[in-house]
Amino acid sequence: MFSVSSYNTIGDEYDKKIPVSDRVRGKQMVTNPPKKGATPDVCFEKKFASLSLGDKYIDPGTLEKQDRLQQSKKKLTQEGFRYTSPSKRSSGLGNYYGCFMEKAPYKHETEYVVLKKGELPEKVAAQPRNIMTGPAKKGTYGFSGTTLGKGDEYQYISDPYDAGKKKEAAEAKEGGKKLIGPAFKASCKRVEYFDSQPNVAASRIYSLDKPLPARKPDAPKKDVAITVPFKPSSPSRRGVAGTLTKYPEYKEDPYEAKEKAERDERKKNKPSVVWKPVNGNKSLPVRSIAFNKTVAVSD
Repeated sequence: MFSVSSYNTIGDEYDKKIPVSDRVRGKQMVTNPPKKGATPDVCFEKKFASLSLGDKYIDPGTLEKQDRLQQSKKKLTQEGFRYTSPSKRSSGLGNYYGCFMEKAPYKHETEYVVLKKGELPEKVAAQPRNIMTGPAKKGTYGFSGTTLGKGDEYQYISDPYDAGKKKEAAEAKEGGKKLIGPAFKASCKRVEYFDSQPNVAASRIYSLDKPLPARKPDAPKKDVAITVPFKPSSPSRRGVAGTLTKYPEYKEDPYEAKEKAERDERKKNKPSVVWKPVNGNKSLPVRSIAFNKTVAVSD
């Protein structure tokens, strides 16, 4: 810890040659890159073969004209397909022009009759109602009159505040009228159980009807003499003798042996007297003369 650290390159060759990788030595295999463009050089054959080679020149639009003539010969009439007459247009809202009922349209009905001067309008006759429904009943859950019944499923029952107390008093008064005399008292001795036993606070049903058999005497014990004293087993082995197989042979760490040799070498080359620098001149603090000037004071 307090010694000079050693280098990890001790013992290596001075000019150690590092093998150079093959991938940094240059190109290993060169291929022909594919050519780009539309020239004959990009083809496998050095000659560009056109699909229209040997065809005659035709003016543009000639084939289209020939196709139109061939299609016109297939027409059944000279004019070809003739479309139906266009749809008729109406002249405004409510017009029957172009409809199926054009010749016999529906009769127009005025919204109201225009009265002449001096005429009175007809009296409006009262019309019966079309549909009558019963309005929804108002009230919360369980409220009387909101159910499907006629409201007689709930009846009012009076419940005074002290009704329970009055009922108990009435029952006690009615029960007192039924008493003939004082309460019955038996003249016999009071016991806890009908089949009680002397000196036992329990019923006779928990006792035995037959007496228990006599206890058998215990068999005499035979004393066996100990001829061999007890000896505990040997404790578990530890250390070298505690393994099942042969204990492995100790081998010194080569790295520690190397470090030990280096330490011995350094101690061997270390001088016996430690070098000390020569003492230089010693200096003392000197007071500056700026603080020793005397100032003349005039009387």
